[in-house]
Amino acid sequence: MSTIAHVARTLWVQAGNWWRADATARAAVAAAPLPPAPVAVFFAGGPVELYQLADWLPVLEDLDEVVPLVVVCTRADGARAAMAVTRLPVRLAKGAPDLERLVRSDGVRGVLYVNHLERNFRMLRFPEPVHVYLGHGESDKDSSISNQNKAYDFSFVAGPAGRERLERVLRGYDAATRAPMVGRPQLDHTVPGAPAWERDGRTRVLYAPTWEGDRPAMAYGSIASHGEALVRALVEDGGFRVVYRPHPRAGATSPAYHRADLAVRALLTGPDHLVDTGPYGWQAGFADACVTDVSSVAYDWAATGKPLVVTDPGPAVPSTGDSLLLSTVPRLTAAEAGQAPALLRSLGGRMPVGWDEVVAHYFGDTTPGAATQRFRAAVRAALQS
Repeated sequence: MSTIAHVARTLWVQAGNWWRADATARAAVAAAPLPPAPVAVFFAGGPVELYQLADWLPVLEDLDEVVPLVVVCTRADGARAAMAVTRLPVRLAKGAPDLERLVRSDGVRGVLYVNHLERNFRMLRFPEPVHVYLGHGESDKDSSISNQNKAYDFSFVAGPAGRERLERVLRGYDAATRAPMVGRPQLDHTVPGAPAWERDGRTRVLYAPTWEGDRPAMAYGSIASHGEALVRALVEDGGFRVVYRPHPRAGATSPAYHRADLAVRALLTGPDHLVDTGPYGWQAGFADACVTDVSSVAYDWAATGKPLVVTDPGPAVPSTGDSLLLSTVPRLTAAEAGQAPALLRSLGGRMPVGWDEVVAHYFGDTTPGAATQRFRAAVRAALQS
């Protein structure tokens, strides 16, 4: 997309949000009452960032049974997108007066954040609520060690790896106090959406690359470098069925990445394979193996113990050599993408001995329900701090 087209599109979206703000705010109020003394889930994004909120919705809707929640949005399109996917009450805060009313009149006592958007600081300026960063997935990406973590009272992490990562990189950061380990409570929830495929002896492979990123330090995506050769090899082999899950932002900043995404989709026509753009969460239970990038998908999949291959983005991306997972898991370079079928078969249906220790390092106890209990306890402790 050219600069002029990008600016024009941005202005069009902003105008639409301004035009629909009042009607959206009224619709949100009419849809659900505000609970007393709620905890806000702050979502300053639009529809393109909705996946970051959606990743937490099963967990948050469960938490709402014991800690009343409200989703607070700053954009009309973001609020409408949120209302379409959750039963939680939603409120549109068009500006500072709306936020002040929520915090100081409606008694918001805590705020949960699912991303590091700059607009979070509109809410972070209030000292009264406790501010908790949740993020949208465990990973060794550069964004997982942002200095922005210091702005929150607490940054929840999945396990020892997350805490050590923050402690190692952030100056003067007391991770032992400010980074409670809560596991990955999403893994305690079943998400519908799997196709009705019969077992026919073929291996089901999830290929779930991340997007191209908005800066060189976040260029972990593999569609342009690996995608077509990887998927073509799996399809032509005949022993695999592919579930291709492109990132919701794939191609957002790179025309070449967009073209590569279309090329991969074109290889997966017919009933034997799937281009998956639906809900996220069922794939780990459905597929037999996963090829993905340095992203939260790799870490969620790691907990299954089933074969995992992580692509190597090459030397242009910051090194993740100190990552236990990435130094243990098989890596796939762009030059080796066509050898993916042989690599997957070599894993023999499981990860190597000692993989349980890797999983524990990233997630702690993965016994069903354990993370949910830790998450609830951490939220309660933060609200009482």
